[in-house]
Amino acid sequence: MAGLEIHPLSELRSEAAALLAERYARQRAAEPLLPDETDFLEHVPENGVAATRGCDLVAYLGGAVEDDMAYTRLAGVAASEPEAIRDLFGALSPTFGVSRFMVFVPASEPALVDAFFRLSFGRSATLAVQEAQALPAQPGVTVRESAPTDLRTIAELDQMLYAQLAESPSYSGLTVPSLEDCERDATDLWEENDNRYWSFIAESDGEPVGLAVMYRRPAGDLRIGDDTVDLAFAATTPAARGSGAGVALTHHVLTWAHERGFRAVSIDWRETNLPASRFWPKRGFRPTYVRLYRAVP
Repeated sequence: MAGLEIHPLSELRSEAAALLAERYARQRAAEPLLPDETDFLEHVPENGVAATRGCDLVAYLGGAVEDDMAYTRLAGVAASEPEAIRDLFGALSPTFGVSRFMVFVPASEPALVDAFFRLSFGRSATLAVQEAQALPAQPGVTVRESAPTDLRTIAELDQMLYAQLAESPSYSGLTVPSLEDCERDATDLWEENDNRYWSFIAESDGEPVGLAVMYRRPAGDLRIGDDTVDLAFAATTPAARGSGAGVALTHHVLTWAHERGFRAVSIDWRETNLPASRFWPKRGFRPTYVRLYRAVP
């Protein structure tokens, strides 16, 4: 068998696009809600390395540094020989000049995920999707569209989630913002003629117990299509957990998305956010990509 040879990705971008197309075809066979993409060359990273065996491209890995972390995005890796990814990471990672690495890998490519696990990466987050669909309302909880008068409630739930993620076992490192900062960030939820955000309040006995925010995420990144809306934020008050408030919000936004003509609803969660990592798969969301992370001491 011919040995593995490593080249600059810039020399083999067309071949890399073909390898990405093969990977993505497998992804869509596993999850048809992924967008129907045909032009893969534009997605291949500019910076990276590629591995050949004989005359065949067998893997590539690309990415870029943002702040103090090197990112490999949704189209940044593909392989017919996943083991070659370990060689490529060994060649590429020193060129970044950082000690923190984040990689997005298709959830439907277990051999590729395993190659990164054996490079000491861990699974930090999951991207997922499910069909928009009409689901029954839940008893005891009502859900309505939010209004500017809900600003303080929204800010409190936003701050609560930041605080939860800062604690063990998430250790997000994020600074918990003030209520005033949270209010300032939430004001764009009601901008006129802004067809990007929709927000919903869950109430029990007339008291707010939860919030969901839908976001029209820009398409074109091999994650979502024009017919997908993102469940960008969801939280319930600690006292309401286990009461059905989260299920009521989920059923409401899936039904709302269906009625608005969306085909799918996407979402993501941190795996160290224990309630979210257990709740969303039970609600029917199917993984599309996993986000892997490594920090070198």
